[in-house]
Amino acid sequence: METRFIEANQTHDLRHRVLIPDHPVEALVYPGDDDATTFHVGVFDDEERLVAIGSFYEEADSQFDGKKQYRLRGMASDPGARLRGLGKAVIVFAEEELARREADLLWCNARVIATGFYEKMGFHSVGSEFVIPKIGGHYKMGKIL
Repeated sequence: METRFIEANQTHDLRHRVLIPDHPVEALVYPGDDDATTFHVGVFDDEERLVAIGSFYEEADSQFDGKKQYRLRGMASDPGARLRGLGKAVIVFAEEELARREADLLWCNARVIATGFYEKMGFHSVGSEFVIPKIGGHYKMGKIL
């Protein structure tokens, strides 16, 4: 496995297959995907297949303290490659980059089913569960860097 930076358009296949299969193609492009402060992380298997992704945006949320906050969006791993530490690899790689960028907080809207993973990675939830239409229940979660 190799973890490295990728381009925004490389995230589209996994975003579509894993996160938003019932949404139109336009939904694969997130606001800020191409901003200068945004970066995208991918994990590749030994055959150079992209098997996990995460996108990181400089974006603050008032529910968190932090002078330089980043938001994680579009975290996904190929269903056939799960339970191999791929999500952890994305987060660890991103945290190293966020340290270089002097970010002090990472936050996300975590699907209810994924909250255990984020808690293991040091995130804590704030507020109560909320629903994103056509996607489902989420918790806002953050981690001080």
